[in-house]
Formats: sequence, C-alpha cells, structure tokens
Amino acid sequence: MEEIEVLVADETHEKYVDIILDTISEAAKVRGTGIARRTHEYLVTKIREAKAVIALCGDEFAGFSYIETWGNKQYVTTSGLIVHPKYRGRHLAKRIKDMTFSLARTRWPKAKIFSLTSGAAVMQMNTQLGYKPVTFAELTDDEAFWKGCEGCVNVDILRRTGRKYCICTGMLFDPEEHLPAKIPESVLERIRLLEAPPGPPLGGKEGQDYTQKTKGEPSFQYQMADPVLYGRLREFAAENRNKPTDAEKTLWRYLSRKQLGATFRRQHIIGCFIADFACVSLKLIVEVDGGYHQLPEMQTSDEQRTEWLQSNGFSILRFSNEEVCTKINEVITTIKEAICNLQRK
Repeated sequence: MEEIEVLVADETHEKYVDIILDTISEAAKVRGTGIARRTHEYLVTKIREAKAVIALCGDEFAGFSYIETWGNKQYVTTSGLIVHPKYRGRHLAKRIKDMTFSLARTRWPKAKIFSLTSGAAVMQMNTQLGYKPVTFAELTDDEAFWKGCEGCVNVDILRRTGRKYCICTGMLFDPEEHLPAKIPESVLERIRLLEAPPGPPLGGKEGQDYTQKTKGEPSFQYQMADPVLYGRLREFAAENRNKPTDAEKTLWRYLSRKQLGATFRRQHIIGCFIADFACVSLKLIVEVDGGYHQLPEMQTSDEQRTEWLQSNGFSILRFSNEEVCTKINEVITTIKEAICNLQRK
C-alpha cells in the first residue's frame, strides 16, 4: 500500500484545486447537508498564503483542509476537511486535521480556534484535540465569516434563529494544549517570510558614503535590522525609547544633536539586537547596563551579543548605570576618544 503524505500546501499543489472542489461538492451531495461554497481563486489564495494542508498518495490527490482567520486573527477556523472516497477508512482525516490544527496553533498561538460542523467524525476529532461544544454567541462576530454560510442550503435556519443555532454544532478550542503534529522548519521559514513586515530602513541617507575614501573602497549603506524580526524589534525599540532609564536619559543629553562630533541613535536595531545608542557611520555602539547584567545568564547573553556585533565590524563601549550617573565626565571622555580613533581610521 503506497504511503500517503500529509503536508502544508504550496504553489506546486495549485493544480489539485479543481479536484478538491469537486470532491467537496460530491461529499456535500452524499451527506445531504449544506457546506459553504468556495471558489477556485479562494483555495489558490489559501495555498499561496501557507494556510492549506494537502494529502497526496504519490501524485494523486487524497485529502485537503484549509485555515481561515477572523476578527483581526483573534479567531481561527480549520475548514473544508475532505478525504477522497478512494482513501477513506485509512484514518487520513485525522492526520489532515492534526496538521491543519498544528499549523493554526503555530501561526496564531493566542487565537481561539472554532469549528462549525454537522459531521460526527469531525466532532469526535475536535473533541480529541480539546474543542468544546459552545453556543454560536461564543464564536466570532466577524460578518465576513457568517457571510460564508450564505452558500449553504441550510442558511434559512440560521436566519430564522437570528444566528443563534443551525444544523451545525459550534465547537471552540481555547489555546493551552500541545500540538499533535510537527510543522517542518522549512514551512515555518516560509511563514516568517510571508508575515514579515516591509524591509527595515537603510542606515543612512541615500548614497551617503561611510567608507574610507582614501583607500578607494566603494561606498555602501547599512541594512541593519533582521528583516524577519524587524516588526517585533521595532515595537520593543519604541517602547524602550518611550521609557528610558535615568542613566539613559543622562547619557542621551550628551550624545544627542551631534554634540560629541558624531550622530547617535537611541534604541537602534542591528541584526536581531537593539543597541542602547549607536553611531551607524562609525559602527560604534554604547551600552548602558543595569544591575541585572551582572547575573551569570545575562553575562553569557551579553558575550554572545558582543561576539556577533564585533564579527560584523562594530566597536562596543559598555558602562554601568552607576558609572553614567556618578562619573559622567569620565564616561563622555571615553566615548570621545573612541569617536576620534574611529574617525582617524
């Protein structure tokens, strides 16, 4: 018996969309119950967004499911679960359900996952995953979701009851449990690229030359931040800028407005790190450390951070909060000397 593979669908699987739609339609006729209709373009979009799971036996279609998000991604549904008649009775639906559920939990770990189903087998699988029966009032109020029910033959029941109940049973999972299937790292990387915000800004004005022109080296710009982590790092950096420590406030009074002969930025993103103060043109970083940096685990973390930054050409000056607050003149002298040395190179 040939093995069936269950995987997160990608663009190479778009050729199966028509047979998927036909299989869903035929299953609805056999069951005699309604099902929300989906278009060819809709399923293609799900596949391209890494929101679909497909089962294949060699090159032959065996099963499918997809994910929808609602209410600003506070709610998630795993929908359209179907197994081709040729491959039923082989526990394939459970494997597809597990992979789709794991994909949803991985991408939206805080979202509530819900299901509307009239199938006993799906209800049983949902129960095993931790879903609980709920009233429709506990599901999303996103009108886009309920509009999907318009294609169902039972929509008149939903309308007559004021959207309180229908043939389907509402089931909800509140996220606290382990994942029943593992999402491959290649898929996780694809998701990160799909969800990454626009690339980080360049570290300098267009065409600005930060090289040693006397050596004839070509000009360049610094693309500082990790593009995958940039969105989250930007939030942290903004929060840190809005809530600086007393020591950071004190030092910024001297570093701002190019008072020391070099332009510094506060809470500047470099790679996957946030520097307290950074002079991009000189690749100089100034860090102000609180007492928690004396902890062994923080010292190890700081060493790894320093090693990465130095390997990328940065010079780093570290001062404690106490040094900045009680010996600011000495701190400023040290920074001035570093600036002068780097400008002479």
